[in-house]
Amino acid sequence: MGWGSITLQWLDRAIPRLKFALVRRLPFALAALALAASAHAQQTAFGPLPVPPGNPVTPAKAALGKALFWDEQLSLTGTVACGTCHRPQSAGTDPRSLLLGDSARHPGPDGVLGNADDTIASPGVPAHDALGNYLVDPQFGLRPRVGRRKAGTMVNAAFAGLLFWDGRADSYFRDPLTGQVLFPNYAALENQALAPLTNTSEMGHAGVTLSSLVARLATVQPLALASDIPASLSAWIGTRRYPALFAEAFDGGAITPARLAMAIASYQRTLIADQAPLDAHLAGTPSLTALELQGQQLFQSNDCTFCHSGPLMTDGKFHYIGVRPVAEDLGRGEFDSDARMQGAMLTPGLRGLAERAPYMRNGRFATLEEVVDFYNRGGDFSAPNKDPRMRQRNWTEAQKAALLAFMRRPLTDPRVAGELPPFDRPTLFTETSRVPQISGAGRAGSGGHVPQLTALEPPLLGNSNFTIVVSQGLGGASGVLVVSSGDPGLPPSPPSGLANLPFALSGSGAAAGNASVQLNLTPASFASGQTLWARAFVSDSGATGGSAVTPAVSFTVFGPVPDSIFDANFE
Repeated sequence: MGWGSITLQWLDRAIPRLKFALVRRLPFALAALALAASAHAQQTAFGPLPVPPGNPVTPAKAALGKALFWDEQLSLTGTVACGTCHRPQSAGTDPRSLLLGDSARHPGPDGVLGNADDTIASPGVPAHDALGNYLVDPQFGLRPRVGRRKAGTMVNAAFAGLLFWDGRADSYFRDPLTGQVLFPNYAALENQALAPLTNTSEMGHAGVTLSSLVARLATVQPLALASDIPASLSAWIGTRRYPALFAEAFDGGAITPARLAMAIASYQRTLIADQAPLDAHLAGTPSLTALELQGQQLFQSNDCTFCHSGPLMTDGKFHYIGVRPVAEDLGRGEFDSDARMQGAMLTPGLRGLAERAPYMRNGRFATLEEVVDFYNRGGDFSAPNKDPRMRQRNWTEAQKAALLAFMRRPLTDPRVAGELPPFDRPTLFTETSRVPQISGAGRAGSGGHVPQLTALEPPLLGNSNFTIVVSQGLGGASGVLVVSSGDPGLPPSPPSGLANLPFALSGSGAAAGNASVQLNLTPASFASGQTLWARAFVSDSGATGGSAVTPAVSFTVFGPVPDSIFDANFE
């Protein structure tokens, strides 16, 4: 049975409602069809690509969007890009959700880490201000905060009318600065692109605005933190900075928040995964094994296609299916007063499913086996609006194996999993050995506590805002961060280094103080390839010799960059 047959199953259910709706709204439907005719100029294997008439995809705009999508400099810390949470190797989702343990866990609505309402999701940035100073978050302290929902896939997102689990990114796009309607339809990607940039749990600092972001963007060298940049993208960028790239992509236009969104959305519209074995099979080339075909038949005969319909295997609607109690996350119910939307989440497409673990909006299931068992038992929680198709199935082990076989290889486009064009990408700074490394022991102070260092940011030559955080020291104490060409060690008092940076710890009492220290990696004082070491010495009468000392941090400055690409004092 092909996509046409699956779609007919849905139409049989939907036609009575469609007839009624069209009679009432025929004038509106005709207007929408006229708009669609102009928007649907680009064809794909899945049908026409929805593109706002005012934002046609061009090679320059898509290349600019690709650079922006993978540029960690869109976060002040230089540690999170859009692509950080949406990597092709995980079919456009975040591999860190499975790899980072508690560092990728949100404590859920009860605020307590380690119980059933937790969410497995994506670490973003630590809480910090516009000067780069880290702030203590009530739930996450000084470490990167984690979102309350698992990242969805960027692959094939171009076809979605609504985006995010709750659908808050709709197709109606206004200029973020003026409020002018730019695109009345097909612009969910434009809306989605801007949201993480100012979300302080994902990429933004406290008080960030889109205006301040684009002002800073104008000063940076594109992808200065990345390595292994695809050759075609690197050649297009050359030595140019973002103002020149925007000017080419937008016919001389300046950098604006709206154009930032339009570029990123244009890149995402190139990420169409339509070369899976199932596509070849449906096109007439037998490509599925007997077990996979059996799984496809079971998938179609067990109501799965009611929600996971069409070539993208989603109905684009919202359903509550009993993953967790409604009250834990209202989902679409946060924006829609319809009682049926309480706890309802947007149906995800199933392309690339095998690579997208963990599963569900809260990352509750680590494997597809767990997902199949969940559907086999009809979900785990009930509510008046629970989808009636969520019921016990009593599948045999052989049937479950067939379903799993269908949902794995047949739905995987090898270009995505292999990160081949158009899914090729740069290597992020946070994936490399350039990330500062903490090592060695320190010296305890009051209460037997050893103060600690946190260093996450890129030691890029010219970075005037390279932040090192001292924590768990004696509250209210003073100290010195010693930066040297070798490990400063544990002498009784702070030695003289290449830089001795004073600081004062906040708070009061043993292990209660913290401070952010900024090191200016100016080319006048440091060189690309230079390895530096640092330790913080905290004045503490409870420490041997009167100074508690942190473990060491080491990092190698990289570049070169002709002038500073970071401006810590933008507003």
